[in-house]
Amino acid sequence: MWRFGRTSGTDVLRWRCQGSPRDVCCKLHTRTLKKSRCLIFLKHLKYPLIQNTLIKEQYPLCFHLPQEERQFGGYFSPETMHVQPLILERHPDEDRGLSPFKEKTSISTCPSLTVEQLFDANNNGNKARGLNVLLYGAVGTGKSTVVRKLVLDWCAGSVFSQFKLVLPFSCEDLSHLSKPTSLRDLVGRKYMHLRKTPYLSGDYDKAKDVLFIFNGMEKMKLDFRIGSTELCSDPNEALPSGAVVVNLLRKYLLPEASILVTTRLSAMDRVPKKYINRYVQICGFNDPDRQRAYFTSRLLQQNEGKPGKAAEMLIEMLYLNLQRESQLATACFLPSYCWLTCASLHLLHFTDTKSPIRTLTGIYTSFMRLNFGGEVITVDGNVSSQEQQNSLMLYVVRTVGKLAFDGITNKRTSFSAEELEQWVGGKTKTDEELQQLAVFRTDVLDFFLVPRDYHGMDPESGGRRYVFAVPAMQEYLAALYVVLGENKSVLEKLTKEVSEALGQASEDITSLLSIISKIIPFRIFAVFNLLKLFPKLFERVSSHSKGRIANTMAAEMFRSEDSFNEDVLDQVEQSLLGVHGPQPQEETYTRAFELYPIFMGGLLHYGNRRLLDQLGCSIKSHTVSQITRALRKHLIKESQKKQPPEELMDLLVLLYEFQNPRLTAEVLQSIKTINLSTVRMTPHKCFVLSTVLSCTSSSFHLNELNLSSCHITPELLQMLWPAFHHTSNLNLQFNSLGPESCILLRDLLLEPNCTIKSIQLCDNYLTDTGISHLLEALSGNHSLQRLCLMHTGLGDRSAQLLAERLGQHEMLQELNMAYNNIGDSAALTLVDACREHPSIHTVHLYLNQLTDVGKQSLYVRGGPRVKEGRRVKVLASVTEGSDISEDWHPILSVIGKNSVSWDRGRVREQLLVFLKDLEWGRKQHQSFWKKMHFRRVESVVRQTLCLLEKSSDTGTGTAIK
Repeated sequence: MWRFGRTSGTDVLRWRCQGSPRDVCCKLHTRTLKKSRCLIFLKHLKYPLIQNTLIKEQYPLCFHLPQEERQFGGYFSPETMHVQPLILERHPDEDRGLSPFKEKTSISTCPSLTVEQLFDANNNGNKARGLNVLLYGAVGTGKSTVVRKLVLDWCAGSVFSQFKLVLPFSCEDLSHLSKPTSLRDLVGRKYMHLRKTPYLSGDYDKAKDVLFIFNGMEKMKLDFRIGSTELCSDPNEALPSGAVVVNLLRKYLLPEASILVTTRLSAMDRVPKKYINRYVQICGFNDPDRQRAYFTSRLLQQNEGKPGKAAEMLIEMLYLNLQRESQLATACFLPSYCWLTCASLHLLHFTDTKSPIRTLTGIYTSFMRLNFGGEVITVDGNVSSQEQQNSLMLYVVRTVGKLAFDGITNKRTSFSAEELEQWVGGKTKTDEELQQLAVFRTDVLDFFLVPRDYHGMDPESGGRRYVFAVPAMQEYLAALYVVLGENKSVLEKLTKEVSEALGQASEDITSLLSIISKIIPFRIFAVFNLLKLFPKLFERVSSHSKGRIANTMAAEMFRSEDSFNEDVLDQVEQSLLGVHGPQPQEETYTRAFELYPIFMGGLLHYGNRRLLDQLGCSIKSHTVSQITRALRKHLIKESQKKQPPEELMDLLVLLYEFQNPRLTAEVLQSIKTINLSTVRMTPHKCFVLSTVLSCTSSSFHLNELNLSSCHITPELLQMLWPAFHHTSNLNLQFNSLGPESCILLRDLLLEPNCTIKSIQLCDNYLTDTGISHLLEALSGNHSLQRLCLMHTGLGDRSAQLLAERLGQHEMLQELNMAYNNIGDSAALTLVDACREHPSIHTVHLYLNQLTDVGKQSLYVRGGPRVKEGRRVKVLASVTEGSDISEDWHPILSVIGKNSVSWDRGRVREQLLVFLKDLEWGRKQHQSFWKKMHFRRVESVVRQTLCLLEKSSDTGTGTAIK
């Protein structure tokens, strides 16, 4: 079947068969595609080339799914997934100096094209020769995706029907060929069944039916000078790969063939203009409608095609943010950033327990690999032999990463042109460094930095200012800059260089001394032993450096000024969806960089280090071990302190991103309570909590897991199941649980190793149906001691059913059935059952449908039992007969705290009943002190009423002290 996947920075079409998620092998039949046209995908187009051409009928289709695609999933059908980027016919001279994030006015004057029009015959003045088309664009604009879609559409027969053979090549692959080869051998090496194809023979004009595609010309050295590249018209003559491409473009070799070349901006001048018939620029997604089309298809497909409310709401909020011409809208000019946005939102909202573990750091690292994987800084296609030193990603870290680090250090998100020149330009000295910088500025710098809002101008100074295309990108690059050790002090850098030099020299000198010492006294050479001391000194300095990285992580993680910010995952979501509602004042708002330490931890994970190694950014295991040892002490120390819920959520996210089970277990041992009250839980946050707690041993138990007011739904409750096995007290108050949630809670209580002593389910609409499921656990549970079912929509049926089943559970001590719809008869039945129970001592029944007679009967029934002398405390009102209940304060306190979420009319009515009962009770006593006590309680009730009225306007709760 047709599927759509993801590779080099944008989207790629693939076929995928149902079966193994790794290696898939199947056969395509002629009824699937046009006869004799199929497509074989073996690997990436960029690393290395996707191998595609027409193949014989029933030729097997084999491919290996790359790690990034297995990690993020999502194979999408082309008819619903592909969004055509804007393609303009524009000469490079019209585009000099423009950012890839262009204003709409800069593209409105150029004619737009479709892929089908690239080789329009009307543009070919010489009918005997094929067209040479150069497709150019910035990093991430979708060049490789357009090529893939073009080839697939040709396979399906929908485009380029004039070509009978399409041969795509990767210039990166061609640049690695060391031996001369002919054009026919070059094609035959990749596509064995085309070794003897007549289309490449050079006879007659058969080559007019051939289209060559050379993707990524910037990675290949092309020399069009006659003295450097000899002329060749024989497809069987062996030449360097670059010479073959040059002669094809010159039209000396197969002049009738058409050629499509894709390249970045810096390499456009490598092909002389006289050899190009048409220049075409790919501009990405230039308007919100294209972006919305991409986001809609991507998010709906990642949600298995189900147009759920969550996906629709995300798309709508995302579109509103794009329409505001926000920073995200500017970044999403590039399809690569659209992919990053979708991947991030999918992680936050569509995390599935059955999917592979995915992290935010992993998304950003894969994003870098997809756009810059394996690339090195080149000048005119020349690659230095010292690839590690010239890694393009490492160059990004040392320049843009340094700028990002300086911004975080000084709490800045925007940078002037002078600051860019200072950090990115650096102290370049040689001509080669200047050339590398020019290539970097042209191809890469604008990929990360975009002009700020208000048209990129600073309203105060009038100078142009720049920000990172995605706010989190600044924190990621700064974290990578620190973890790679690029912020070393002068002493550390000097120590490392000298140690490496002397370390190698000491090995050679030691071997020489072992020979010479047999002839000359060894004391003369004792001084050379000092060489061995320097590496040890370096090791101590290096250890101090790694400790400093851990200190930085801990200091940034637990900043007191960030304690009351929203949790870091909500901040990421807001940066993508925008902040809806009142906006903070620009001059008083200071950006928090709470992702920065989390990215630092995530970069130490082995999976991310492996991807970074492919980018030329190596993080040694020894370095990770040193940082982890130092970080463990800081995290354990800080976790022992009481953290706000949002900060505690950030700590859990850090442990999850780190993906180090041993460290996670050691840190959690110092935590006795996890209070995430009021944290808005999402699928990813639930998965983080469950995954982190699963790192602990089965004997680890929290005193309390507080998930009240966390917007937990039945679906999220299912994701939290593993976390519930590690707590004694479970607080699920004020959530969105329904009757079906009680089935899961019942199964949880029936677990043989269940240790839950208390469950609080206040303000969840469970109804009688849900409680009937929950009470089925009483017969098999041996740990539950406190059950809170306040304001859960219960009626007489639930109270009577609970009375019947109380005898099946002997551990229960306190039962809260307040604020429900229980009448006198059911309440009396329940209290009688509690009096017969061996351990229940308290029953909450206030705010139910109880009459004065019923309350009086409950007070009498709850009195001391004659046989055992034990009294069941029944909390039904602030009065007990003509006396004040000793529990009046807890009752009013609960009402005050919960009045915001409760029906204010019903609460007000109940408070008025309390006042009536208090006034009647006060009149029954003659004692002055008794009357004063009644008046004191009356004043508290009146105060609660007053605060309840005020809360109707302010939305705040009332609390009784």
